[in-house]
Amino acid sequence: MTEQRYHVIGLICVRCAAAVEREVRRLTGVEAVAVDIVAGTVTVTGGAVDENRVAAAIEDAGYEVAAVR
Repeated sequence: MTEQRYHVIGLICVRCAAAVEREVRRLTGVEAVAVDIVAGTVTVTGGAVDENRVAAAIEDAGYEVAAVR
C-alpha cells in the first residue's frame, strides 16, 4: 500500500474537500482519501494508484494540483 500527498490550490471549505474526495474515491485502487483544507493537501492511500489519474480527478473536481509529495 502506498501513500501520496498532493498540494492543491483552492481548497478552502468543506464543500471543496467533499468534491475532491468524491472524485478521487472513484478511482480504482484508492482505499482512503484525507483532505486537509487548512494545509491544502489531499492524501491518498491505496495500492497501485496512478498519481496522474489522481491529479486528473482533483482537476475534474475543479482544483489545481500544485505539487505531489
